[in-house]
Amino acid sequence: MDELPDGPAATSDLLGLMTQYRMRTEYRRVLRGVWVRSDLEPDFAMMGRAAAVAYPYGVLCGWSAAELWGNPYRPADALPEIIVPVNGRQHDGVAVRRVQLDDSQWTTVDDIRCTTLERTAIDLGRFNHREDAVAALDAMTRRHPDLPELVRSELRTWENHWGIGKAHRALAAVDRNSESPWETRMRLWLSDAGLTGFVLQWEVFGGRYRLDIAWPRFKVACEYDGEHHRDAKQHAYDVGRWNDLRTDGWILLPAVARTLTRGRDAYIAQVRHALLSRGWQPAAA
Repeated sequence: MDELPDGPAATSDLLGLMTQYRMRTEYRRVLRGVWVRSDLEPDFAMMGRAAAVAYPYGVLCGWSAAELWGNPYRPADALPEIIVPVNGRQHDGVAVRRVQLDDSQWTTVDDIRCTTLERTAIDLGRFNHREDAVAALDAMTRRHPDLPELVRSELRTWENHWGIGKAHRALAAVDRNSESPWETRMRLWLSDAGLTGFVLQWEVFGGRYRLDIAWPRFKVACEYDGEHHRDAKQHAYDVGRWNDLRTDGWILLPAVARTLTRGRDAYIAQVRHALLSRGWQPAAA
């Protein structure tokens, strides 16, 4: 099937190339009037492109625009998002936004209409939970280092828009040194609990190792143990690394996703106890 168009493609475009029988046999419908090859498994990126086909005068926004701008993270329940004219037709599985969009606030990426980098960042901040928004903004800032300045400049014209306070707070929390959504969540929750003064990606042993979140003066560190740590080779490396660090006097507090969802309060209490045991003092109120 390599000779077939990849899609997503509109019904009318496909019928200009093949019979209806072949289209229904070798393609699957993902949205009303939009098809992809049946040997392709639609993912979030493909469904965003399908939404752009379904709404040819629309502009991808939110998580769909963020994906085009290089953000690999989004909530598990995120839907493709698109800004459409007031009379835009609703498609199941697509979040249709009817919000103000100036001509200066959209562009094209990979030949697809989407909100500009700064407009995308502002929308992520004002329409989503802080942790999700900041995780995405962290990732986008790693790829586009000028993003915070672009957003700050754009926000000067947004003072009367809904949710702009949330966008300001999300932008203020951005740190490009967070390397995963869970690292972002961990540092935000620690800060919320008053456990501040840490640094991210702290290098030890001359750069041989890096610590996700560290208080170097007190030799206390928090580490997120993601799925890539599950294979035997990686686990063996981690054990050797932990032993080296503990021998050097570090208190290490690893966490997995379950720790940070169901046991967050207990984990934060453990971090606080470790810091206090090393002479750390909370910041004055």
